[in-house]
Amino acid sequence: MFKHLRLGFITLLATGFSISASEPAVSADKLVISTATPPQHMQTTTMRWFAEELTKRSEGNLETEVFDSSQLYNARDVGKAVARGDVGMATVPSPYLSRVEANINVLDLPVLNGMSEDARAAMLDGALGTMLNDKLSAKMGVVVPGNWPILGRVYYWSTEKPLTNFEEFKDMQVRIPGGAAPAARVEGMGGVPVVMPGSDMPLALQQGTVDATMASIESVVTQKLTDVGIKYGFWDQGIVGFLIPIVSQSYWDSLNDEEQSIFTQVWNEGVETQRKAAIALDGEYRDTLKELGVTISDATTADAEAMKDQMMPMQQKIVDKYEIAPEILDLAVTATK
Repeated sequence: MFKHLRLGFITLLATGFSISASEPAVSADKLVISTATPPQHMQTTTMRWFAEELTKRSEGNLETEVFDSSQLYNARDVGKAVARGDVGMATVPSPYLSRVEANINVLDLPVLNGMSEDARAAMLDGALGTMLNDKLSAKMGVVVPGNWPILGRVYYWSTEKPLTNFEEFKDMQVRIPGGAAPAARVEGMGGVPVVMPGSDMPLALQQGTVDATMASIESVVTQKLTDVGIKYGFWDQGIVGFLIPIVSQSYWDSLNDEEQSIFTQVWNEGVETQRKAAIALDGEYRDTLKELGVTISDATTADAEAMKDQMMPMQQKIVDKYEIAPEILDLAVTATK
């Protein structure tokens, strides 16, 4: 199972940072960090390692406090809390912040089909990421202090109807969380997108209201979606989600130049480790689901490229809807070459 990798990652990041239940306060001498995930989740262990290492590297000058399991805010609301200064730091799934800064939707465009997680991460570490960070910072009034951790691949999962290649999407009712890009992707593969919140998805799968759903592999495992009939999984080499780190402007301004430099250096070191572990954890989740009888298939590179070509006529509609800046699109296209 994935237990050994998760424990190895925790050991690697030297966790053990204590969590206080006291009321949060953002000040120059304490960074309050909020996570929506439980204590042993990779997002939380990454934050704990960062918090402890930041205090250590600053020789105790930068104190930190971590609240996990949505004790303070859930993933949907924590971005606003950081912008207000109610929380010092959080990592927010990119889909949530794409509703604030529409250019982040570039990550869902078909042109990126076939790119590996490492290639996408490198793209975001470069000029494209810098531009997105600047636009998000200006829109929200927050600071993006460094690189983005990997959230994971977005798979397609079905119940009774096999889902092992692109041809099998034809006429399939596929639940999506919303958005023009996911809808266009499903339509491009011949399916019928059905917008539905995640809370309604398990029952819809069980009752056959939808044939399949978009979801991360972690969601399928942790939500035990095999109990509602998931039998097939398909990775189309399409969307890879990321987490965006954001820091309160008031906290950041309380740091001197050296402290800001230490902050970014420590954060990026943790992200480098997290990315490797996240990719490896995907493999462990696959093993877990295979043991539960789930058949997981991967699009070949040739098929993914062919599907990208098939979807490209739809891409301009997505670009126009979100008003993705030409310079953003150009950087994304360049990264694929």
